[in-house]
Order: sequence, then structure tokens, then C-alpha cells
Amino acid sequence: MIERKEIDLASQSVFGQYIHNLDNSTYNFTNMYMWAGDGDITYGETDGCLAIFFQGKRRPLSVSYPVGDGDRKNAILHLSNYIRELDLRPVFRNLSREMVAELESLYPGAFEFVEDRAAADYIYETEKMITLSGKKLHAKRNHYNFFKNNYAYVYRQLTAEDMPDCMALFERWLDEKENKKWIGTSREATAKLLGSFAALPVRAGGLYVEDELIAFSVGEPVTEDTVLVHLEFAADIRGAFNVINSEFCAHEWPGYTYVNREEDMGLDGLRQTKLAYRPVRLLEKFNAVQIAPLQ
Repeated sequence: MIERKEIDLASQSVFGQYIHNLDNSTYNFTNMYMWAGDGDITYGETDGCLAIFFQGKRRPLSVSYPVGDGDRKNAILHLSNYIRELDLRPVFRNLSREMVAELESLYPGAFEFVEDRAAADYIYETEKMITLSGKKLHAKRNHYNFFKNNYAYVYRQLTAEDMPDCMALFERWLDEKENKKWIGTSREATAKLLGSFAALPVRAGGLYVEDELIAFSVGEPVTEDTVLVHLEFAADIRGAFNVINSEFCAHEWPGYTYVNREEDMGLDGLRQTKLAYRPVRLLEKFNAVQIAPLQ
């Protein structure tokens, strides 16, 4: 019997046993921990693999693809049976193309695959994020230059002691947002990450103008060449977002080739912003809906 468990800080060591060198943000512990909510995201172990369960008020229970070095074919079967016993159709979420190919080879014809565009991760070249070079990033570079030319700022690496200031800046940023429907969960997730900063494998950097924090970013390495950015917020100052993005990459991640800036959640404004930075690729994700018995 699979036991679903809540994700807490003690779960970090469990995730570490199974997840290595994955640039898919769905399988990152910090990401799942901060967005776990009140049991909306849980995890379980079976057949030497780890799987992440998702559930919401209007979303029935579903599960990630099992990860780890165990027997993934048996894990898929047992996860499918677990969900079917709840009188639900098994759906495996947030599969990469490689996972789709493996699942189809393990259980040919048993699943229908549906792309989830809102969940796709945006992958950028770190060097481009630092320099904003090229015609396609001209508008971003203009904002960057405006800030650099008009504000005497200092970049600092942040510590746990700086997290209350980060939370205060985030609250001010939220107050300026017109789209309020996701604010509650966003506030909870941000507070959870910042409050647990010292216990997580993350780094943070901030911009200060006249000793006041006006922008910050938080991220961590997920593979040998890729960094995942969890949070980035700035005061309503032209160019502040562009500069914290650039400075954070330049100071904390110069040895990494790529930056994963996560998904757009289907929000049009966020999608346009992420596309405007010209990702080198989208890490596509698919949902696998079971349409036939597993044999």
C-alpha cells in the first residue's frame, strides 16, 4: 500500500535519495515544499521510486511520473492501481518528452498524452541573462541601462537575516497587483520558502538603493549546468527586474550554462514577459491520461 506523506523539511533527504540531475522544476524539492499548501502536494514511495501527488479543490488526485533508480514499470502499475481504487481515472502529470517516451515503451497504447503548455519551463542561456545582448533583447537592455544610469545601487548576497526584508518587499509588490485570485497561495509559498531559507539549498541576491532593498531573487542549482530560479520580485522601478535578473546570474551562477525560470501558469502577462526574454527552449510537459488497462 502506498502511503501519501506531507512534504516538510524532513522530506528533503527523502527527495535527495531519488532525484538527481533533473532540470524539470516539478521534481525539485524546494519547489514542491513551498507550494505544498495544506496537503495539496504530497509524496509517496513505491518500488524504489518516488512520486509526487497533486490535488486541489477542483482538481482530483493525480500523480507525477515516478523517479529514481527502482522498478518504474511496477511503480507506474501500483500508482495507477492506487488512484483507480479511489474511483478516479489515473493521470500522470508533468512528464518530460523523455518520460513520455519511456512510459509509452513500458505500456504501449495505455495512455493518451496531452501537452500542458501552462506548465512548460522556460530555459534561458545564463550569459544572455547577464549581458542582454542582441537585437531581440534590445527593449530589455534599454530598461536595464535606464536603471543603471539613474540609480546608485549595490548588489548583495542575502542571508537568512535578510528574509524579513524580502517578505516586506514581496508584500508591497503584491499590493500593486490587479490580479488577486492567486495572491493567497503565492503569499503562503513565498513566506514558506523565505522562512525556511537557511534549511534549503538556495542562494539569494538583492539590489539596494540608499540601503533599502528594492529587488531580490532566490534560486538553486538543479543539474551540473542549470540553475532554477524560484522567486524574483522588485519594486515598481523601471529596470529593477532586468537588473536583479542580470546581477543575480552574474554574481551567483556564472559557471552555469542555463537558467530555468519555471512556468507561466497560463497567465497571459507572465507568458509574454517570459517569452520577451527569448528562452533558448521550452521544457515541455505532458499529462498522461490512462485509457486502457496496464498489462
